[in-house]
Amino acid sequence: MTNKEYIQSVLSRLGANESDVEILFAENEDLKADDEFNLLNCQNALYNSFSSWIPMYSSISEGDMSVTWNWNAVKVFMNQISKKLNKENPFDDIDKPKAKAFRPWGD
Repeated sequence: MTNKEYIQSVLSRLGANESDVEILFAENEDLKADDEFNLLNCQNALYNSFSSWIPMYSSISEGDMSVTWNWNAVKVFMNQISKKLNKENPFDDIDKPKAKAFRPWGD
């Protein structure tokens, strides 16, 4: 198995496409697509790329074609990778309610 085959397999389960695979390899130049599969290097590349892709998109529609990422699966996947790599999970703050105190009569 090559790095590219592993990355394609993982990303296809999350709703990503071939272009996303190519972008991941472009963003992680030290990870070579045709090299023998290396789990740690692939996980680091996935972690690095997903961390930068978070604010980008979850759904794209163009003409009669639509692409939707499974963000719940991405969140679970990133949580697992973050723990394995002993890195901060960039999704920890997403979807947490942001409450602000409101005092209608002042202090």
